[in-house]
Amino acid sequence: MGPGSPAHAAETMAGHSALTLVPTFVVVAVDATGMGIILPLLPFYSQRLGATPFVLGALISVYAVCQLIAGPAVGMLSDRYGRRKVLVVSQIGTLIGFVLLALAGNLTLVFLARIIDGLTSGNISVAHAYAAEHSAPATRKQALGMTSGAIGTGLLLGPALSSFLVHYGQTAPVWAAAALSLVSIFATIALLPPDHPASEPLYQHRVPEPTLTRSLLGMRYAWRLLGLLIVFFFVNSMFLSQIGLFLSARFSWDGHAFGARELGWIFAYAGFINMVVQGLLITRANIIASDRSIVMAAFACMGLGFAGLGAENNVGLLAVNLTLIIVGTMFARSTLTAELSRSTAINRQGMIMGLNQSLMSGANISAPLVSGALIGHRLFVPWALTMAAILQQLARRDDKRYSRRPLR
Repeated sequence: MGPGSPAHAAETMAGHSALTLVPTFVVVAVDATGMGIILPLLPFYSQRLGATPFVLGALISVYAVCQLIAGPAVGMLSDRYGRRKVLVVSQIGTLIGFVLLALAGNLTLVFLARIIDGLTSGNISVAHAYAAEHSAPATRKQALGMTSGAIGTGLLLGPALSSFLVHYGQTAPVWAAAALSLVSIFATIALLPPDHPASEPLYQHRVPEPTLTRSLLGMRYAWRLLGLLIVFFFVNSMFLSQIGLFLSARFSWDGHAFGARELGWIFAYAGFINMVVQGLLITRANIIASDRSIVMAAFACMGLGFAGLGAENNVGLLAVNLTLIIVGTMFARSTLTAELSRSTAINRQGMIMGLNQSLMSGANISAPLVSGALIGHRLFVPWALTMAAILQQLARRDDKRYSRRPLR
């Protein structure tokens, strides 16, 4: 293969794209580590302040409501003013939310902390848009996979840190998350180059700017993908919002019920699986299977895992079922997000990713409340089987609903 050949040029472009995204990986990984610290702690932290399972669901829902309000605005602001500026503002909101959470002595302050964080959220959607804008079409999926891999790295390190720091008090992990959020702000300023939205993107020519209404109405295939993602996010939110209390009620380790430490290790394991899927498996899977086949198989894995979760309370089988759920979730999210990015013009990446986050938030408003009501009434088996049934229906209808332009 000569230095002037098309294959060599493509390889050089891919290498340059990967190097360009290294700062993004660092920033997102640090940011995700802070979020990963909070995830396993929040259910038990809130419960200590008097939250019931339904109130915990409401706490997650109010964050989602704020994301729903702010998501499109954050995405479009990043299209207009640049990813870096909007990302810094979003990270500052996260920092304020973490500090308030650490100082919270009652549920009112916990709600306020999550509201502030939700209204300024957009870190992940802006990072996805940045990755898409700084990658060639042929490497778009790998670029978005790199961003997801950074999230996986953070979700591996964060929960592990949370499990360790909880020994020093329940607020110690929250303060650590706030410190990491501050580090991520400085990392964004120092590592990400200033972007100039008015200039030409790195790999794509901009299409003429249509009106927002025309853009939204013209995204028919994107809307079909978003519809699929909404249901996926609904199931994922049902799972994540109450998995801590579900495990605490059904499983024990070393003679005591699962708590923040055990949940932290489970989230760390999920982060490890995310890294394996993004770094090793997703590219190989694309060689031997279409995107549609990957998504269908991912839904099947998740459904089997949820069914097994409801049927058994053995710790050994718990590991198998959680692995099925986590692997299916990672493949489905990565594949659908990449296809959504490819369905939209390059200068609308911020808008489509912000819209995706808002619709995800819409699913996250109702799902934690449904999930909290089921867990609050100790309907543990129906909780798990409901998610399995939704995924079964989703897989069954996917061919009919999204066949006009099939996933590749």
